[in-house]
Amino acid sequence: MAAEGMAGAQIPYICLCMGLTPGWIGELDPQQQKAVLHEGGPVIVLAGAGTGKTRVLTYRIAYLIEKGVPPGAIVALTFTNKAADTMRTRLQKLVGNAAHGVWMGTFHSLFARWLRLYLQGEPVSSRFVIYDADDSLALIRTILKEQGLNPKEAGAYRTIISRWKNQGLRPSHIFPTTPTETRAHSLYQTYQTRLRLADALDFDDLLLEMDSLLTREPAVLHELQNRYQHILVDEYQDTNAIQYQVIAKLAARHRQLFVVGDDAQSIYRFRGADVHNFRRLQSDFPEAKVIKLEQNYRSTPAILRLANETLRNSQMLMAKELFTNRPEGPKPLLLEDFSTPAEEAAFVARKIRELVLREHFPYGEIAVLYRTNAYSRAFEEALRREGIPYRLVGAVSFYQREEVKHFLAYLRLVHNPHDDQALLRIVNVPPRGIGEATLSKWQKGAIALGQSLWESLPKVAASLAPTARQALLRFKAFVEELRARVAELPLPLLAEEVLAASRLIEYYRDDARAQERQENLESLLEAINTYYVNQGEEGDLAGFLIQSALYTPEEETEMQGDAVWLSTIHGVKGMEFQVVFLVGLVEGLLPHIRAYEEGIEGEEEERRIFYVGLTRAAQQLYLCRPRYTGQLRIAEPSRFLEELRPLLEERRSPRASSFMVSPPRPLVSPARGAPTPSSSIEGTLSLAQLRPGVQVHHSHFGRGTVLECTDNGAAGIVVINFERFGKKRLDLRYAKLRLA
Repeated sequence: MAAEGMAGAQIPYICLCMGLTPGWIGELDPQQQKAVLHEGGPVIVLAGAGTGKTRVLTYRIAYLIEKGVPPGAIVALTFTNKAADTMRTRLQKLVGNAAHGVWMGTFHSLFARWLRLYLQGEPVSSRFVIYDADDSLALIRTILKEQGLNPKEAGAYRTIISRWKNQGLRPSHIFPTTPTETRAHSLYQTYQTRLRLADALDFDDLLLEMDSLLTREPAVLHELQNRYQHILVDEYQDTNAIQYQVIAKLAARHRQLFVVGDDAQSIYRFRGADVHNFRRLQSDFPEAKVIKLEQNYRSTPAILRLANETLRNSQMLMAKELFTNRPEGPKPLLLEDFSTPAEEAAFVARKIRELVLREHFPYGEIAVLYRTNAYSRAFEEALRREGIPYRLVGAVSFYQREEVKHFLAYLRLVHNPHDDQALLRIVNVPPRGIGEATLSKWQKGAIALGQSLWESLPKVAASLAPTARQALLRFKAFVEELRARVAELPLPLLAEEVLAASRLIEYYRDDARAQERQENLESLLEAINTYYVNQGEEGDLAGFLIQSALYTPEEETEMQGDAVWLSTIHGVKGMEFQVVFLVGLVEGLLPHIRAYEEGIEGEEEERRIFYVGLTRAAQQLYLCRPRYTGQLRIAEPSRFLEELRPLLEERRSPRASSFMVSPPRPLVSPARGAPTPSSSIEGTLSLAQLRPGVQVHHSHFGRGTVLECTDNGAAGIVVINFERFGKKRLDLRYAKLRLA
């Protein structure tokens, strides 16, 4: 890790001449000194990436103590226990045991301490317990079961309730406008009642009730205002509306509010973080001074030019210009001649091997960063093929994600209906009226008969009540219908049909992570297609299931230590690496497709996410994008990437397929040579024969109308609106089309 905020011995700020500053102040650069030595009034320390913001906050506290401010009159709020521990350790080195007197900790921990001191039975007693995330989910699941709703939806409802709480909204403040919100609102009311009966608060309540306490108990507010002369906040850009309201109230009397943060790194809007809190503070504290930290101690000038250009194109951020005294460093590389994410991943894996062997970078100083967890799959597989150790940050392994395991369970059951574990996983996902009581009788019957669940189904069903019997028989017919398709369809089309029949995408539609879950399911379809193309006629369902079963979490546990970091950009905020690969830089991924629906707020946050990704790199930066994603969808380069082209060195990479991935082969082998844009495969229309409006027939999807035709340098890509299946994007190398 690069030294944070270290500038070496420099001439201290002008106040040194007055003899008021300790010797260690010389460890800071002039702007850092200016912030630490600020006299009187609120301050916003606008600290760009890698400028030493935590050091500044710690030294500010030390300076206040050296000036004579009692440690107990200082409050320092952070977002993680790790950050609080780091600050306290640094502070202790500067001021000794006085550090223990400072009220330092996370928002949640300090608010809990104050609530225990001042709550008098409304809404809970001072002896309240705290429900963590698991406790909260368990309670919501219980309520859903009692109400006859699906307990699997607990996570989605908890997300909605959490969002309301972070906005300061209680049940009485909410007027639902959709069926989902109506159910969530009713659940919120019941959930809060249960919490009160248990004398409990959840994590969000700690913030909400702290704000409520200060509002309804003026005496408590005045006591805290008198006690705490200085309020300091780390990572201010991550504060939400409630957190801001509390710190503003606490600082209202002495007006000694010192916040450190970077509006350009505000990337947690989905958790309630509000970048507008910078402007809000300036409005509520008009005398606030803005001090900018712009000297970066992490990245090379070549990388910082990209970061600065990204910030200049923002419509919302406060102006700042990062600079550094580091050597120029290599020019960031743009690599975009990959056909698919698999080729992109193959190149990245080979390049990592080269960086380690030839330039001696440790694996642990290299990161592959992407926008969504779904994008990790190809990189996991590529690194495994190369034997490169990696750690997956912020998510379980692709093949261990719930929706992926559900989809695989469907495929396993189609392959082998006697697979009891696969059956138990999806027998009632989505709900089919096969409840726990029915399942319990079925399991007991199978054990008594000495048979698998599938084999015992007819006999067990005959002994059940009519409703339960019909539910089991419908499930049996459903599986048998899918199994009959195994011999009729090539593997990729079979997988598409199984996914459609499973209704998993619809099942997760109201889930808080619906978009991510759908992307993961589609990514598994892509993995199946890649497997089939590489294996040719030998690529059957059994082979793919064997391959996927080899990806075990136990293997990954052994791959810790010196290992490449695979992570979303969110997962490594606050970290730095010598080498960073920013991958999947296409429209719809970064910026994410959701940003299109959220207008300027959504696009601006996506810009900030991109900026955070850029500034994780210290020495070398690679920007990568494939030309196609998912089911051969054409991928436009990210708008953020386009802004930076003049500053990048564009380089053609060796075709990844030439050394790692077998060249694509058609799903149905052509009888007369390879397909080309100008000639058609036997029984298949060519691109020259198609245009928008033409009616066609597909061997599996049936009748449809051509919407788009694209020459991709191979056989071509067409978008067709099928009467039964909706829009599909097909590669003419694989699709069997004829005129309708």
